[in-house]
Amino acid sequence: MYERILCWIEDRKPAASVRVHVLLATLMWTIVGLFLFVRGASNMMNLPGAVNPWWLIVAAFIGVLKGRLIFDKTAERVISRILSREGDRCLGGFLSLKSWVMILFMILLGMSLRVTPLPGVLVWGVYVAVGAGLFFSSRLFWKEWISQRRSA
Repeated sequence: MYERILCWIEDRKPAASVRVHVLLATLMWTIVGLFLFVRGASNMMNLPGAVNPWWLIVAAFIGVLKGRLIFDKTAERVISRILSREGDRCLGGFLSLKSWVMILFMILLGMSLRVTPLPGVLVWGVYVAVGAGLFFSSRLFWKEWISQRRSA
């Protein structure tokens, strides 16, 4: 019975090629990065009282630095994982289960951050920084996707 269920799931799972997995990772990092950056920047600029625009620049710089030092390594690991898997794999398999759990944790952390008593400039600065870092590091996915496209 258990084997029949697994076979049924295996036959019906949405599968995708390596190239599609690279594209999905690319779009995820790019779109989430832009979303967080824009949301953070717009909320930071709409805070009551005059917020110094330099806070936005500092947060974006910190984000790019984080992208270079941390997110780039993660992106390279994700790309290596995708490339090491052969054939058509499950559509959501471009990230490991551990990575999906980490994403869920980060979403919950971001939601929690918004309800803390921390100053708004700090909360939205974190959004800007994380968004800038993700968007910056998405360049590695774009580079790989373009390389996959040329070799196809």
